Amino acid sequence: MSGGTRFLAAFNEIEDCFRAASGTDEHVGFSQMARAYADKKRLPLPQRDALLAFASLRNAITHGRFYDGHPIAEPVPEVVDQIEQLRDQIKSPPKALTVLGVMDVCLARPDEPISAVLEHVRRFDYSQLPVYGETGCVGILTTNAIARWLAHQLTINKGLAEEEPVSQVLCFAEPHERALLVRRSITASQAIDRLSHGGEAGIPVTALIITDNGKNAEKPLAVIVADDLPALTAALEFT
Repeated sequence: MSGGTRFLAAFNEIEDCFRAASGTDEHVGFSQMARAYADKKRLPLPQRDALLAFASLRNAITHGRFYDGHPIAEPVPEVVDQIEQLRDQIKSPPKALTVLGVMDVCLARPDEPISAVLEHVRRFDYSQLPVYGETGCVGILTTNAIARWLAHQLTINKGLAEEEPVSQVLCFAEPHERALLVRRSITASQAIDRLSHGGEAGIPVTALIITDNGKNAEKPLAVIVADDLPALTAALEFT
């Protein structure tokens, strides 16, 4: 199969995916569907730009001359590889949980003494710990919140109250230091977007907690934090 034929085949598959996802008829153009799909699925900017560039290239190929059913205009092999990779990502978007894997999530309890959490931080270098009470997740405890609590203790109490419960330390969290519960079906691109803009009024969140259905009382399967962004971004790259 020639490069031009491979390119058109991949392009048509992408177009079919967009049309099926949006329920639009053949009168709606590819670029319009691509922009709507990219917004809905939170595709990264390189993928958005590539889709629009591919649309222009498709027009150039299809409006050119054909010989024996094959386009004379041939895209370079790198472009053919790119559109085929992007087609695969659109048809089967990489899931965040697939990229990062199910984790043995370390949890803190609201009534647990902060000394136990500090031990977890020391031994395992955790920077965020989900806090779960009887009804489910009540927040995310960060090392930044712990540092503010420590500063308060040293200033007000002239010492450390190591038996103070986690719930009290959690009060020192800032507005962006919160966790967002998400479904296990969340894609890598959606996870990147939610971590950056998932809070109220577009405020970034500290962590995403993946559960089966994104429900508060469900067991956490994984916790996504800023350190996971390189792995998630790499899963979306195409060369």
